[in-house]
Amino acid sequence: MTDQQIEGADAGDAVDAGDDMDTLRQQLDEARQEASQNYDKFLRTRADMENFRKRMERTSMERAAAARKEILTKLLGVKDNLQRALQYGESHGDNSEGIIEGVKLTEYQLNQILSQEGVARIDAEGKPFDPTDEEAVQTVHDPSTPDHQVVQVVREGYTYKDEVLRPAQVIVNVHPDAE
Repeated sequence: MTDQQIEGADAGDAVDAGDDMDTLRQQLDEARQEASQNYDKFLRTRADMENFRKRMERTSMERAAAARKEILTKLLGVKDNLQRALQYGESHGDNSEGIIEGVKLTEYQLNQILSQEGVARIDAEGKPFDPTDEEAVQTVHDPSTPDHQVVQVVREGYTYKDEVLRPAQVIVNVHPDAE
């Protein structure tokens, strides 16, 4: 190769290297802009998610308050009936049959409300003791009754849907171990 060809090749290489540098700078600028746009999108999405979480918490609290309000409103009707029964008893003196009837009707009304809300009484008496639904408060020994059978319910227990709302307090028959 001649000196002119070598100089021409070097000049061409310098032009190509300059073009490559410009292309690389342009690509770097584009990548930086894209990264900036992606970061802005990330921040907006994160803010949207935080707002969504807060909105869901607020909605949940509002629903719980509304449900509480609804059940309390239902129970106020029961309270009114209890007051009527007491007022009737006070105004009619010895006529306790009217009070008893009023209280029975009020209990019926309360049982209906609880049933509508999914609350059910735990039926324990005469059945084997179940520690998941019942709490033994006393034991007795009766040879004529099977071992670990509930002989008496001291306080009623209730379930709400499939969960124990309040365990039943029961007296359980226990046979002493033969020694």
